[in-house]
Amino acid sequence: MFHKRVKILRKNFNLDKRDAISFLICILLLQSSYFCFGQDIIQQKTIIGTSSADTVRRDSTRIQEAAPLDIADDRGLYIRTTDGKIQLRILGSVRYLVVFDGLNLSSKNSFRTDEIPTGALNKAFPNYYNGLDQTRLGFEVTRKTDKGDVFIRLETDFAGDNGFRIRHSYGQFDQFLFGQTWSLFSHVNALPAMVDFSGPTGSIIARTPQLRYSVPKTFFGANVAVGLEYIIPNLTVPDSIAGQTFQLFPDITMRLDKVYPWGSVQLSGIIPMLSGRSFEDQLILKPGWGISGSTVVNSWKNGKWYLQGVIGQAITRYFNDLSGIGSDVVIDPDGEIKSPLSVGLYGTYEHSWRQNIYSNFTAGWLHLQTYGFTEDFAYKKGYSFRVNTFWDLTEGAKIGGEAIWGNRVDNDRQKGNALRLNILFYYDF
Repeated sequence: MFHKRVKILRKNFNLDKRDAISFLICILLLQSSYFCFGQDIIQQKTIIGTSSADTVRRDSTRIQEAAPLDIADDRGLYIRTTDGKIQLRILGSVRYLVVFDGLNLSSKNSFRTDEIPTGALNKAFPNYYNGLDQTRLGFEVTRKTDKGDVFIRLETDFAGDNGFRIRHSYGQFDQFLFGQTWSLFSHVNALPAMVDFSGPTGSIIARTPQLRYSVPKTFFGANVAVGLEYIIPNLTVPDSIAGQTFQLFPDITMRLDKVYPWGSVQLSGIIPMLSGRSFEDQLILKPGWGISGSTVVNSWKNGKWYLQGVIGQAITRYFNDLSGIGSDVVIDPDGEIKSPLSVGLYGTYEHSWRQNIYSNFTAGWLHLQTYGFTEDFAYKKGYSFRVNTFWDLTEGAKIGGEAIWGNRVDNDRQKGNALRLNILFYYDF
C-alpha cells in the first residue's frame, strides 16, 4: 500500500522517488499526531483557526511581559474546544541572522564588550557568519476552571550551548507564577528593539527559575511583584583556596511598575545570597544587593526615550557583558571575600519614520570595581553605541539592521575597539 501511494504521488505531482517518500511520511506523521493528540479534542468538537482579530481569545489577567521582537499576540494557530474551556496556541518564528565582524568575537548572537581584545591583541580580523539560532517555537495553553484560568507557556529557541534552549517554561494561576521566565530584576518592557540578543551594554536581561506572587495596582496604583529566584552564581574560586560554593538560599526580588499617560516607570530590588563552605567546614554566607530603575518616555511626535540604570554588588551574572567571568565575588590573597560594585547605564532614542519603519539610537556604559590585587588584564569598563532600524515588510515578516561599535578598558588601562554589522530576517507565524 505504501509503495502504491508513492507511485501515485510521483505520477500526479511529478516528484522523484525520494521526494515522494518524504512527502508521504510527513502526511502520515501529521495524521498520526492529530489522531494521538486529538482523541479528546475531537470528542469536544474543537475549532481550529488562525489568529485573526475575531478568533483571538486572550486571557487579560495573565502576566504579560513583552520583550522586544517577541512573537506578536496576533500570530499563531489557535485550537479551542467549543465549550471554551481549553485553548492551545501554537506559535513560532523563523529567524535568519547575518553577521559581519571586524574582529573574531566568539559570541555571534550577542555583542559582549568583555570579549574585545585589548592592546596589541586588538588586530583587525574581518569575518562573516550567519545562522538560524534565534528561530523560536512555542506553545501556550489556557484552561478555564471554576477558580480562574490556568495558563501555561513553553517557548524554545536554538541558541543554547548545545543548540536547543528553553526560553520560557512556566505556569500561572491567579496571582502566582511557577517556572522560568524573565527575572523581576530585568526590565524587558523598557528595552529597545535590537537585532542583537544581549541588548544595550549596561542592561540586565535574564530569565530565571522562580516562584512569583503579583498584586496589580496596589501600591499608589503600581503593580507589585515579589519573587524567589535561582541563578547560577558568577564566581571563581582560586586553586589556592580550598572550599566549595553552592546556593543555599534563593535570590529575593521585588518590582514596582506603573503606566502613565506619558510612559512608564519600573523599580526593582534584589538580595542575592552567595553561599560556600570553607576547608574547615565552616558555612560562609555573602549577601549582595542590587537596585535597577527604568523609564519609557513618549516625547515629540513619533519619538520615544528608553532609560535604565543598575547598581549593586554580587549581581554581575545579570549583565550580559559580565556573565561567566566570575566577578560576583572575588577573593584577595589573604582569603577575604569581596563583592565588586557594578554599575550599568543606557539610554535610547527611538523614532518612527513611517508606520512600518522605525530606528533607535543607543549608548550604553558598564563599570566593574577593581582592587589593588586585581590582575592588569581584568575587565574594568566597557561602552557601546548601537543603531538599529526595523522594516515591517508585510504581516508577520520583518527585516532588521544593526551597527554596533564597542570599547573595552582593562584594569591597566589597555583598550580595544570592535565593530559589528548585523542583519536579521524573520517571519512570525
